[in-house]
Amino acid sequence: MSQTERISAPITSAEMADLSARFRRFADRECRGVSPLYQGLARAAAKDEELLALAAQAPPEQPRPNMLFAAVRVLLLGAEGDDPLACFYPDLTVEVVPARRAFPAFRAFCLRHHGRLAEILRTRVVSTNEPARSACLLPAFALAARRGGAAPLHLVEVGASAGLNLIWDRYAFAYGGDGRVGDRAAGLTLTCAIRGRRTPPIPVALPAVASRLGIDKQPLDAANEADALWLRALVWPEQTGRAARLSRALAMVRADPPPLMAGDALTCLPDIVSGRPADATVCLFHSFTLNQFPASARAAFAALLGDAARHRPFMRIGLEWGEGPAPELRLYSYSHGAVDEELLAYCDPHGAWIEWRA
Repeated sequence: MSQTERISAPITSAEMADLSARFRRFADRECRGVSPLYQGLARAAAKDEELLALAAQAPPEQPRPNMLFAAVRVLLLGAEGDDPLACFYPDLTVEVVPARRAFPAFRAFCLRHHGRLAEILRTRVVSTNEPARSACLLPAFALAARRGGAAPLHLVEVGASAGLNLIWDRYAFAYGGDGRVGDRAAGLTLTCAIRGRRTPPIPVALPAVASRLGIDKQPLDAANEADALWLRALVWPEQTGRAARLSRALAMVRADPPPLMAGDALTCLPDIVSGRPADATVCLFHSFTLNQFPASARAAFAALLGDAARHRPFMRIGLEWGEGPAPELRLYSYSHGAVDEELLAYCDPHGAWIEWRA
């Protein structure tokens, strides 16, 4: 029996081709200039049928390259921390071996631990909870509050993970010379560069929050060691600043956790939207969530929001990959069954910069 057969059931040539394309796209679109290690590993894995078969253990709607690399990091951050593969990860060693030499060790590690990796791939989902994305979302929250008559916001996050972006009003924000917002004594200050010639509508004061609720099929508990490890594993190895930021945000959530509910947004949202008190503006938001919805679920999501808008107005903010050169920040205004959509900005996937377009 071959190693591929030991790793997983056979996959079709069409599935193999799709997986290969996903890894190449991940390398060229997301890793270029950000993670030399992941870029090189993804390009090599795109040509390796055994690793593609292993990655296929993750659900098809999941970003499978991210899943495979995070699953490997779970083991490296845990019991396998002394494996030779760790010497290629900048956050796991002092003397880093060049990334171009990493693939043989990576491949051997995956084949050696394929059973444990396959279990992680089958049971986890990509639930990256990068708090710095709040710095990109903040100008959209300010617009939503302004268009709602400056009323407080009823926040509802779809795909909330551990809720780190659900507590954005507890952070402080620094936009270079263009402004600082929030409590200077906040436990975490998020720095975001402004690109381009237009300045985002950075508020003088943070919008008021009337209530908050996070929805996720698999919400993560910041106080749970395994969940916290998974979130840490989703941080890329070169991004040590992200790891430190995640640690501080998790501590803030553990100290005062926001309400999270396990459920399917397609089932829960209509009652949640209609049930919010009328004294504030309902504001749904999501970041890098819809890419994990199958096409049918995205269509159902749009339809149910349109129907909900027949009963009360609300706002929606989305930070998702689109057709543009970078993730797109969009604002949707729902009223009387109709929706107005506006592209606000292009953003760094992890919140490092924002380029205002509106």
